[in-house]
Amino acid sequence: MLENGLLILVIILILLTILLIIFCIPILIQIWRVSKDMTVTLQTLNQSLPSILKNMEEITANVNSSTSLMNKKIQNLSDTANRSNLAINDIIDNIQYFAPLVMKIPVFSSFKNIIALLKGISVFMDVLLKKQKV
Repeated sequence: MLENGLLILVIILILLTILLIIFCIPILIQIWRVSKDMTVTLQTLNQSLPSILKNMEEITANVNSSTSLMNKKIQNLSDTANRSNLAINDIIDNIQYFAPLVMKIPVFSSFKNIIALLKGISVFMDVLLKKQKV
């Protein structure tokens, strides 16, 4: 009786092992397909990666070259602007020194008198015309 029970237990264990193997076969086949696809992908990547890296190096070199060129151009423009600023400041400083001397020339004093006279005539005409309207 004990021998029969052990025989049945061994048969059940063998059947369960066979069922487990049968259920694992599709999983193993899928793993094999995925590994095969990964091998193809890895080969493709290994073939194209050097050219991709070379292109990236060329792009990086071009960007670095362009950046250096732009920095030089900006520096030149900055230097030119600084020199122009110094020249303009010198001109303005000189005008401040010479303007009072130039204003003492008789032409400018008579020009100032003419402007004052025109303002006076304008005020006179405004007053004269306002009185007529009232």
